[in-house]
Amino acid sequence: MQARTISIGIPTHFSFNETLSFLDRGFDECLYNLTGNTVSRLINLSDGKGIIKIYQKKDNLEVELQKAKISKHNLQEVKDYVIEWFDLTRNIEPFYKLLNKHKELSYFTKEYSGSRIISIPNLFEAICWAIIGQQINLTFAYQLKRLLVEKYGEKEIVDKQTYRSFPTPKILAKADRNDLIEMKFSRQKIDYLINISNAFLDNQLSKEILLSCKNKDERVERLTAIKGIGIWSANYVLMKSIRDMSCITYGDSGLNKAIHTIFKTEKKPSKNGIDVIFKDFKNWESYLNFYLWKSLN
Repeated sequence: MQARTISIGIPTHFSFNETLSFLDRGFDECLYNLTGNTVSRLINLSDGKGIIKIYQKKDNLEVELQKAKISKHNLQEVKDYVIEWFDLTRNIEPFYKLLNKHKELSYFTKEYSGSRIISIPNLFEAICWAIIGQQINLTFAYQLKRLLVEKYGEKEIVDKQTYRSFPTPKILAKADRNDLIEMKFSRQKIDYLINISNAFLDNQLSKEILLSCKNKDERVERLTAIKGIGIWSANYVLMKSIRDMSCITYGDSGLNKAIHTIFKTEKKPSKNGIDVIFKDFKNWESYLNFYLWKSLN
């Protein structure tokens, strides 16, 4: 197996330590591995799979690719993947300036300095994760994801380390319902996961289709036309996989709790009440949503 390393410059307002902290889910996370100050994972490339290992060296992120045969195109693919995963090309200085204008929120710029929205580049994975997490606590959601990935995802073992990838639509569409029930998936979620899998296989949905939509409203309409995807899931998916910065996860219990705690609202603030808080953050709604989630930790 070959190994090649590329360097990616670290932008202003980016903290690799904050990134690692966000990624650290302990045993429950199954799609990447954290060892010391390094994160590694298995990713899909145009000509096969490769393992990437990411760590910081001075003002750069060093990304090592391990693969049987490495092309220049592979190195560009890896660079693009990491940039998308960590949202490295976005200038978030304007967002910080908006935070500093609000007495309730200004502490975010120091408390969470350098935090970026960590994306889910795989749209299918993002949608499935949104469905898995519906109406259950985060710990249980991670447990379900691990069981699903271990049963139906691909696996590679390199240097005694196990790397896994999220199941493909083709595999999940044929998943055994009894197996999923035994994993504690509800029958409704099983229907949704299989339905989403078939939507991808039938080319009703893809990242390219969403990116070709004229605007966010059209993307939401396209997503919610698929049974199992509601408004909350659509906004979450657009934020995490399409990197739309205008998303608010209305109805999210974590968002409600953060707003209630910081702004002393009712425990379940109204949509209008949420809109008032977000109104000064036009085109930065996703980042405010993300930082409000972080305030719960």
